[in-house]
Amino acid sequence: MSIDEELLARVEALRIPLLDTLSPLDWKDWYHFIILDRQTGLRVLVNITMMGRPGRGEIQVSLIVNVASEQIAEEIRPDSLLATFSTVFSLEWKQDMVQQFPLLVRGENVYLEINGNNYAVEVRDRRAQLLINFQAQADVMPLLVTEDSPFGSGFIGWGLVPGCQVIGELSIGGQSFNLDRNCFCYHDRNFGRFRWGEDIGWEWLVAITTCEDGRQITLILDRRTNKDHSLGGLPYIFIYVGKEVSKIFLGSSIRIDWDWSSSPEVPLRLPGVMASLFSDRSLRMPQALQIEAADEQDRLLINVDFDAMTELVIPDNQVRQYTFIEEVTGCVEVNLLLKGESLQAQGLVYAEYVH
Repeated sequence: MSIDEELLARVEALRIPLLDTLSPLDWKDWYHFIILDRQTGLRVLVNITMMGRPGRGEIQVSLIVNVASEQIAEEIRPDSLLATFSTVFSLEWKQDMVQQFPLLVRGENVYLEINGNNYAVEVRDRRAQLLINFQAQADVMPLLVTEDSPFGSGFIGWGLVPGCQVIGELSIGGQSFNLDRNCFCYHDRNFGRFRWGEDIGWEWLVAITTCEDGRQITLILDRRTNKDHSLGGLPYIFIYVGKEVSKIFLGSSIRIDWDWSSSPEVPLRLPGVMASLFSDRSLRMPQALQIEAADEQDRLLINVDFDAMTELVIPDNQVRQYTFIEEVTGCVEVNLLLKGESLQAQGLVYAEYVH
C-alpha cells in the first residue's frame, strides 16, 4: 500500500527546537520500537529519547529483550522459562549528535536514522554483550493521534506506525537471532514538554494477533492518567485488520481491568544506579489484563497473561523526581465481533503501566 509521506513526516518530525539555545529543558522527543516474533516468542523493546537540548540535555537509550530460555546458550540460560536481557544508558547530548532533516541520531553505541518511510536502528552494549541492528520500512498507514494534549505541567503528542517490514540481527552473548519477515515491528513517537516525576501516568499496549484463517489483527490501546491512575483522560483502542484501521473504540465504551500480584515483589529494575537507589521498593506487579469494549455494533474482549516485567526508573533532568515505567509482555487472546463477523485471534503483547 502507498504511505502518506506528508503525514509520516509529521509523525516523525523532531519537535525539540535544535537551534534555539534558550529553549526550555523540559522538551522531550522519543522514538520507540517494539519487535515481536510470533513463531519464537521473541520480544524486543528499543527506545531512544532526547531530553532538553544540545549542550544541556541527554540522549537516553533502552534495549530490553525477552526470549524463551530454551533458545539461549546453556552458559547464560536462566532457570525461568523466559529470559530477560537488557541495557539502559544515557549520553551527554553534544552538538552535532542529532540532525533534523533527515532525522539522524548518532552517539557512542547508538544510531537512529529515519528517511521517509525507511528506518535504521542500532544499539549495542559490549559489557552486557547485547547488540541489535535492524532496518525497517513502514508498510501500514501512520496515525498522528495528537500533538498538544495537556499533560502534567505541559503537553504531550503521540503518533504511531503500527506495522513495518523488518530485517536485521539481534545478538545476545555472541549468539545471533535473525529479525526477518516473521517479525512484527511496531513503531511510535512521543513528544512534548513535561517533567518526569510530575503527577502523570499512562496505560498502553500493542498486541499482534493472528486468526485461524491467517488474518492479522493489531490492537493499540492508550489511556493517559495521573500518577496513581485514579483519574484518566479519554482512552482509545485502534484496531487494524490487515493494514487498514477497521475500528476505533473511544471513551466510556472501554473498560480496562489490571490484575496484580497478591503480594509485593522486587522487580527487575533498570538502570543499575536506580536499581540500587530503589532497592527496597517492592510493589505488586501486573499479572494479567482484561479489556472490554462495546458499542451499538461491535464488541471486543482482550485477555492478556503477562510472563515478564521490567521496571524503568526515569529521572527528571533538572530536579530529583522520578517516573516509574512497568514494561510488561506476554500472550494475548482476542475475541472481536466486527460488522457482524466473529473473529478469534491469539498472539503476543507488549504493554506499559506508567506512574
